[in-house]
Formats: sequence, C-alpha cells, structure tokens
Amino acid sequence: MSEAIVKDAWRLVDDKDQLVQTGAVYIGRDGLKFTVNGGQPPHKPSSSGRVYGDWETGHSGEYFPHVFDLVWKK
Repeated sequence: MSEAIVKDAWRLVDDKDQLVQTGAVYIGRDGLKFTVNGGQPPHKPSSSGRVYGDWETGHSGEYFPHVFDLVWKK
C-alpha cells in the first residue's frame, strides 16, 4: 500500500499540488520512468530537498525534486 511522502511537517507534492505517494511513477527528462520511494525535505531555506527512487533500468538514486516537477512544501 502506498503512502503520501510527508516528513518533518513537509509534504512532497507534484505540479498539480497533489501529494506524491510512495511507488508513484514519474518520467525523467530523458524519458525514462522513475519510481519514487521517499525523500528528504530541505534542511535550510536555500535547499530544495531530495527524492529517492529507482529507474526502470534498475539503477537507484537521489535527485533534486524539480527533475520530476516535484516540490517540498511546508
């Protein structure tokens, strides 16, 4: 079962201001599918935070949220 990605009073939202659920699939700028598994909200005002997940190629990683048109909101 997927859950909304919420951490330390921050919530991860998409470009329609909808909560991002674990397991949600987004398309990267290279056209590959990325499954979001979690993330870390910003730790200071100038930070954008990070999102964690897996590419359809089997690689995992940590990325800036804007790569997938996502943003952390308080």
